[in-house]
Parts: sequence; structure tokens; C-alpha cells
Amino acid sequence: MKFLFWEFGKKRKSRDTARKRLEQIVGQTKRKQMNITEIIPKEVLDKNSDKIKERIASWLSETFNVEKDKIKIDLEEREGHVVIITNVFFK
Repeated sequence: MKFLFWEFGKKRKSRDTARKRLEQIVGQTKRKQMNITEIIPKEVLDKNSDKIKERIASWLSETFNVEKDKIKIDLEEREGHVVIITNVFFK
């Protein structure tokens, strides 16, 4: 009798497929935080923010072999610090 119900049970393959899909969704957003290495005065940052963004974009494009139009860079001020947020789209 056991072999009759075996065919109607849940398939292991569907669970594996669901797990792989979930890993793909969750695994695509990788966050990496860096420690503060240098403090730049606010005046310098305001004058050179476009140059800083361009240098970061060129370094990322060379390092990861990505086109510059697939890189988004934002500068935000939080609690007296400037936070540089970069998003790199690989696909």
C-alpha cells in the first residue's frame, strides 16, 4: 500500500526549484560596507562631487568590466558624514 501513495506525495524537485529561485532573488543584492578611510571637508565635496562620482564610476567599470551607464552613484549626508551609495547592474 505504501507504493500507491508514494506517487501522490510532494515532489522533491519542486522544493529544490523553489529554493533555487529564492536564492537567486535574495542572492542578487549584495551589500558590502566599508569603513571610513578618509575624511574630506564639505567644501571640497560640494565642489568636486561630479569628479568624485566620475572616478568611482571609472574604477568600478574597469574593475568589474561593466559599462558606465550601468552604474548609479548617489551621495547622501547622514549624521554629519557623507555616504556614497553605488549600485552596479551586471545584467
